[in-house]
Amino acid sequence: MQMIVRRPGPRSTARPGGLLACLLLYFALPACSTEPGIGAATASASHDDGRVDASRRVGSGPLKSVHPTGYALRFDRGAVFTDGWVLLYNFGDAPITLTRVTAVLQGDGLQQVGARVAGYGRRYAMRQAVNGFPPSLTELGPLAQAEGYVLPAEQGRPRKKGHQVLIGLRVIQSTGRSARTQVEVAYTYKGRAYLDRWTNTIAVCSPKRGPDCPQEYGE
Repeated sequence: MQMIVRRPGPRSTARPGGLLACLLLYFALPACSTEPGIGAATASASHDDGRVDASRRVGSGPLKSVHPTGYALRFDRGAVFTDGWVLLYNFGDAPITLTRVTAVLQGDGLQQVGARVAGYGRRYAMRQAVNGFPPSLTELGPLAQAEGYVLPAEQGRPRKKGHQVLIGLRVIQSTGRSARTQVEVAYTYKGRAYLDRWTNTIAVCSPKRGPDCPQEYGE
């Protein structure tokens, strides 16, 4: 399976491979390693003693995530996979409760089948994409439903590992290209409701065999 990742900014020739995926997250994560799966990029954070600041995070309220990222895959109809690009950080001084996580989809070829969150009990900070949903990898630790998940307050300095959102997607197209353009995250904080839309793109082309799938650049 070939996967292409990109960095936000002007369009350029995309290059496949796990190393680039790790470099995209260098500002947030201490190291990278390679594991089998869909696109082998895995950001390692076995030692998560560091803290992050909000200066390079996106989000309108105290809940923040990483800057826009994206990649492209080819799948046959019926395939189910889990995307894990979205990491959450609570920069507030009170707990945050997620109320909804929604993939914003373009085209008719993808269907969201669920969303989970992996907390600090996971081995790696990020597993970029894995087969199936919910993922059964023991290294992810215990998984919780995204709806109702609580991010504790950490005095405005959350741990680098963050909380990983795992979004399940099913391919329902036999041929063609569809995309996820954004991830919509609704949450409450101190009795107030927030809604953010973050650009985290996935392009999926079908069938599995074929030329490189054109990436989705988002907004």
